[in-house]
Amino acid sequence: MRRFLLGFVLGAASILGALVGIGHFLDIADPLAKADAIVAISGDTGARANTAIALWKQGYAPLLIFSGGSQDPASVASAELMKRTAVAAGVPASAIAVEGSSATTEENAARVAELMRSRGIRSAILVTSPYHQRRAAILFEREFERRGGLEFRNHPAADPEWDENLWWTRDPSRTLTLIELAKLGALVAGQRAG
Repeated sequence: MRRFLLGFVLGAASILGALVGIGHFLDIADPLAKADAIVAISGDTGARANTAIALWKQGYAPLLIFSGGSQDPASVASAELMKRTAVAAGVPASAIAVEGSSATTEENAARVAELMRSRGIRSAILVTSPYHQRRAAILFEREFERRGGLEFRNHPAADPEWDENLWWTRDPSRTLTLIELAKLGALVAGQRAG
């Protein structure tokens, strides 16, 4: 009986450790440093926009770049909604650039890189949801390296709805994380195949 209980406790601890480890694996951050721009990509536009705005107000960059289209072509682009939030929070419209056509993270990376190159911007702070940060970083790194001369630092949004240690305990955190893991797995598998 003792062996069974010990095995059960060790097994449960291993599973718990793996679940927490997944949260920390996805939620990557680099040390903050000043940059030319702060980039927030669409998705959970509330937490992402608010984090980008806070970084701008703290003086980490003079320009906010909001990237993301709308799933409904008749609706306002997510990037434009984030811009409206920023302007309402006191950020001048002249300190905001909007890329409102991208529909995927891969498109976010490509179109933000184009925008940065066209404006002579070399460095950015990339803001997205914590569970999305690793995959976004892979795609942005690939696109920035392809274009040369561009760099970014990761800074996950302060998202009260997602906890790296407890994501698996409730929805929608659990579902969002599992979907993100599937997308990350497909991305990595695609890179290895290519």
